[in-house]
Amino acid sequence: MVETPQGTGGVREANAAAILGAIRAHGPLSRGAVARHTSLSMPTVSRQIATLIDLGLLSEAPSPQPTGEVGRPTVPVDLNEDVIAACGVHIGITTTTYGLSTLRGVLLDSVRIPTPKGAPEAVLERIAREVEGFLAMWPERRIIGVGLAIGGQVDAERGLLDHGSLGWRAVPARDIVESVTGLPVHLDGHVPAMATAELLFGEAVHARSALYFYAREMVGVAVAVDGVLHRGPGQSGSIAHLPVGGDVPCPCGRTGCLEVAVAERAVLERAVRAGVLREPDIRALRAAARAGDAEADRILTDRARALGTAVALLRDIVNPELVVLGGQAFTDAPDHLSVVYGAYKENTVLPDADIVTTSRFGPDVQAMAACTGLLTRLYARPFSVLAAKP
Repeated sequence: MVETPQGTGGVREANAAAILGAIRAHGPLSRGAVARHTSLSMPTVSRQIATLIDLGLLSEAPSPQPTGEVGRPTVPVDLNEDVIAACGVHIGITTTTYGLSTLRGVLLDSVRIPTPKGAPEAVLERIAREVEGFLAMWPERRIIGVGLAIGGQVDAERGLLDHGSLGWRAVPARDIVESVTGLPVHLDGHVPAMATAELLFGEAVHARSALYFYAREMVGVAVAVDGVLHRGPGQSGSIAHLPVGGDVPCPCGRTGCLEVAVAERAVLERAVRAGVLREPDIRALRAAARAGDAEADRILTDRARALGTAVALLRDIVNPELVVLGGQAFTDAPDHLSVVYGAYKENTVLPDADIVTTSRFGPDVQAMAACTGLLTRLYARPFSVLAAKP
């Protein structure tokens, strides 16, 4: 990074962001190590670190650490996980999850509630009231805002949400949540938010390129190169109608589309029709398969095979260094994960197939993703975010 005079606010913030990024990815670090990672001068690093400590973003280790070098032991700095926190809210079709994360991406707590029914404005206001009560339990934390992640289409610039499955159209979500909580609100699509969580704190931290593949109630992918998420113009891309074979009819008029083959609701409907379940319950379906129910196992195996085939198709198109699988279709289904990997390896045609891993966030992925959207803004523009008012 080329330095310019520190009086330039944009440059000061860019330098601070570079220091935060180096410490997030590699910390704790000595000031000298920070200078090497960022190519900033030692005086600049020292000034910026002092400012970031004052803001509560960084802290020094309690005691100097030996480095093996001649001279006094250095005092490394690391992210301060005791002061600042980010709230995240993920609104799903059936379940809404909210939580609170440290700067290192550690969830302090999370709560799941059924997504309320009713007009979208009333639903958002009720969720915001729930979040307001939740945050009141953390008076010692400086909450920098609320990250709101949801499926469908997100207009982050204007703060509007569209969600076909929920029947929402141009809903002013940001204004509603800000008016209740009094905190700045950041909107994002839930798959990009989950991919960002992997880039900041998960499996893709050091990957030069990564493909994130999500599956639960819906399916989606996101692609990142050099730690930057690709965001195309207009509406987000979709893999719902990726052809993976089979005879399941899709509302689009075709058969064999990915989402109708693997979406949790569709899988449970098949299980109920087959007499495996009386009521749709994914945990009951998995329990039936583990207990030896052949039809339950077949339904889950078909789902896993379709997912693995889709992963292979997209891996061959994108050709990333790493593929990360996220969402409960993967993380809550360990008994059928080998089927996913097997179908992937059968269908990928590129060499070096062993590049697929499963997200470490597990069932916390939704809450973590919503928090991470806000943390991404903090790492990119720390001074601006900490000074922001709704």
